[in-house]
Amino acid sequence: MKFLVRPDGRWRGLPALFIIALVVAGVWMIGSSLGSAPPVVPAGSDFSGASGAYMSRSSPPVRVSIGAIAVDAPVERVDVNADGILEPPSLKEPKTVGWYGRGPSPGERGNSVLVGHVDTAATGPAVFYELGRLQPGDAVTVARQDGSSATFRVDAVRLFDKADFPAGQVYGPVPDARLELVTCGGRFDRQRGGYLGNTVVTASLLSATPS
Repeated sequence: MKFLVRPDGRWRGLPALFIIALVVAGVWMIGSSLGSAPPVVPAGSDFSGASGAYMSRSSPPVRVSIGAIAVDAPVERVDVNADGILEPPSLKEPKTVGWYGRGPSPGERGNSVLVGHVDTAATGPAVFYELGRLQPGDAVTVARQDGSSATFRVDAVRLFDKADFPAGQVYGPVPDARLELVTCGGRFDRQRGGYLGNTVVTASLLSATPS
């Protein structure tokens, strides 16, 4: 299942939906609406717990840590291919997380999207194998290239059937800093050779440490 993006990285619209392609077993994602403007975390300053806040400075993620499921993994930028399909890290790098680099960096205002494999035929469990075990309140910390870090609090852990998945929550606009973690989920269809759903974890910025 494919969703296309424009060459400049913007979503190609359909009525009431934002569409994107995600090749992590090809699953549909959904959207959220904008609210009131949140406070901005000043660059180079500490931030802790201001509701709806975000970091003012962009910096690519380099590592993600999720203590509750023992994840401590490198992050690489992923992008769309020539056909406009967003690709996750190579199956040869099952312990690497991909960051959609045309979107906001973790901590910036908007949905920052991290994708990872749940498993591979060659290696078994991959980086997001236990993503679905996360609980609201669990922490996800992202180290950024400039030496700063952003810690997020898990708000929701959901499993979507890809046939019914709406499309904007993961990639659509939001008024604050959020993190969307995505992997395959649900039942594995051996005939089709893929999972029938996606696990999506949504988290909000809890604190930030300056560079």
